[in-house]
Amino acid sequence: MRRLSAVACAVMAVLWLIPGAAHADTVVTLVNNDSAGHQLSRFDTGGNALDAHDGSLLQVGDLYYLYGTSYSCGYTYNAGPNASGFCGFKAYSSPDLVHWTDRGYIVAPGQCRYCFRPHVIYNQSTATYVMWADMGLGNSYGVFTSPAPTGLFTRRANPALAVGGAVDAALFADSDGSAYVIHNTTIVGAGLTADMVVERLTPDYLNTTGQYVRLGLGNVEAFAAFKRDGVYHVLMSDPTCAYCAGSTGEVTATSMLGPWSGIWYDPNGFDINNNRPQPRNRSRIVNADNCGGQPLAVLPITRTGGTDHLFVADRWVANLPAGSNPNQSLANFHLGPLAFDGAGTLQSFTCADTAAVTLPGTPVGGYNASPDRDQHSGFAGFRHYCDISGDVWRQQSFTPSRTGLLTSVAVTTFQRDQPTLPLTVDIVDTATGALLQSSSLAPATVGWAPSALAVHPNVAVTAGHSYTARLHTASTQGCYGFEYNDANPYPGGSESYSTNGGGGFTGETARDLKFTTDVNTAGAYVPEGLPAGYTYCAGEGGTCAFTGTRTVAYGAGAYRYVTATGTTPCGIVAFGGDPAVGVLKSCYLAPAGGPSGYTSCAGEGGTCSFTGTRTVAYGSAGSFAYRVASGATACGVAAFGRDPLPGVLKSCYLAGPGAPAGGWQQCAAEGGTCAVSGPTTVMYGNQGSFHTRQASAPVPCTASGFGGTPPGDGARACYVATGGPAGYGAACAAENGTCAFTGFRTVAYGAAGRFTYRSLSAGTACTNTAFGLDPVYGTAKNCYLAP
Repeated sequence: MRRLSAVACAVMAVLWLIPGAAHADTVVTLVNNDSAGHQLSRFDTGGNALDAHDGSLLQVGDLYYLYGTSYSCGYTYNAGPNASGFCGFKAYSSPDLVHWTDRGYIVAPGQCRYCFRPHVIYNQSTATYVMWADMGLGNSYGVFTSPAPTGLFTRRANPALAVGGAVDAALFADSDGSAYVIHNTTIVGAGLTADMVVERLTPDYLNTTGQYVRLGLGNVEAFAAFKRDGVYHVLMSDPTCAYCAGSTGEVTATSMLGPWSGIWYDPNGFDINNNRPQPRNRSRIVNADNCGGQPLAVLPITRTGGTDHLFVADRWVANLPAGSNPNQSLANFHLGPLAFDGAGTLQSFTCADTAAVTLPGTPVGGYNASPDRDQHSGFAGFRHYCDISGDVWRQQSFTPSRTGLLTSVAVTTFQRDQPTLPLTVDIVDTATGALLQSSSLAPATVGWAPSALAVHPNVAVTAGHSYTARLHTASTQGCYGFEYNDANPYPGGSESYSTNGGGGFTGETARDLKFTTDVNTAGAYVPEGLPAGYTYCAGEGGTCAFTGTRTVAYGAGAYRYVTATGTTPCGIVAFGGDPAVGVLKSCYLAPAGGPSGYTSCAGEGGTCSFTGTRTVAYGSAGSFAYRVASGATACGVAAFGRDPLPGVLKSCYLAGPGAPAGGWQQCAAEGGTCAVSGPTTVMYGNQGSFHTRQASAPVPCTASGFGGTPPGDGARACYVATGGPAGYGAACAAENGTCAFTGFRTVAYGAAGRFTYRSLSAGTACTNTAFGLDPVYGTAKNCYLAP
């Protein structure tokens, strides 16, 4: 991958095997394409697309680690002054090469402008994980170290290379403890682009020894080194091809410092990037197109009876339609075995749709599911497309299996070409077309990598009745995308689309979007934003300090949560992701006792007694399980079905009567009418159990008006949101006024429970123009300043 081009390319990886115990072998199937040859997406255990590219693979014990560059914030290498900043280096782990767990950032975003190609190897003599990365400045690599494979990695002094003009680094650690950096040099003959260089590293792997060899290849990059039966092999992209697909070339040697064989002169060579003939030395070609991208790694897998070698490629091709801006976070991965003849020669290989791979041991992997998970379309067989923009809408129907509160709907989505207005998710009664609830996802909260983004409708649903999640945006710039599967993975509903702004939909009965729904039969309300009762504890970059074990939220409008003891850094790395890209965020501490508005009724192992039917929370410090009970309930895991906070002593808390916690005001008693004008979320219920709906006109405060009766006893009422979002203070300005402040601060703008967020310097006008959208049309809004 050459730094001369406008973008960078993918890479290989190297691997140091840290053995685990011997086990029986297991065959796993790796799926690359569907039966029609379409690339398929790979997701982590949370349902988000893998977003670690141009990186490396490392086996540590029984786990495989994938390292790479994140592109989800919109990072485009070397794209000029308007490019988004560096999105960080990430790590994933997997026991079986199928189920990948997001391990968060190993280097935080924003550490440089054009960093890429993180390669990690293990130094046995120093018990240190060492990473080299291209810092994108020409002949400049950063070296990072960590005592653990998941980081964080700490920057060390830059290494000195023997051969200048170096870019596109890769590492290889040999079985004798020696290690090498493989890189390009742009100091080459006229008309050529880059030559391959191998340099030996010092024993600590932090610098080079000055020993090196140049191979004399004219135009290659993206190296993947491995050793088999005493022979060293390096695969590469031949020719260089920034974020596209060149052929796979190979050279071999019996020493990393050469001599290397497999090099030949091609009078008809070709430069893909400049579309011109380029006679040059080339490597031996073993595959026509790198499986749609460039080599990322060759992974040795030692099992009973021998060692297999798995070829892994970043599949840059087919991730975007022609004419679109780059979105490297949409790149998929190809995994497939390599084959050798009796003499040890690597055979030319094709890129199979599926591959059966034998792994040592009995690896067990799976996908995460919330305790209230109800409907879903699965994880396998999906690919991405982007067209939700302007008049193009998409929707997915689903049929709940139980009656209760629809607390979450997550659809896997992403953005492309920078849409300027929110993605709206409506929940609709399929039979009547009635709008039950509407939520908006600001552009900053929708990443470039497909992610399972959830909204929290809190509307009553009935088992066996069909509902629809409808996705649309008023933005005509860019688009919002989705993952879809044409093999009917979800028989309980289907996808359909509109090309006239929702005026009519065309069904695609075998197609489903990738989605999940949660239904809570206890009727416990799940907030869209920060839960009531959370208090500010730190600004971004600071430290949230507290006593004991607590749940901490991080974000601005959208939030990520961790449970920590004593302290936690307030930043992307500690929380494993960025919940609001481009917005200055804060950390908020959960209440020490029960949920806001609940009172203690029993300690763990005791009995919570009360009169009538009530909602009860079991847990501590912001993590709770809920149930509806009559008269009494045991306060323990058995009664509530799960442990919301393992290892911590918990209690039970009883929901109080009246309004939901967190700035809700009664607008009608049961049987009355809640007089609203303009889009507003209205809640109906009592004692911790509420149904919600979207309303733009007066709504009857009755069970029929909200799709059913919330669980529990007592007189119910209707409520509307007042004030700013949780965690924010009093209004700093009314609409069309000015919110005055000093420094760089985050401001929420909106009303009726619906807000948009921007980070600004030295004050702002409180207007739709200043915030780029109207978060709640037809309603007077205010601005609220983050602490």
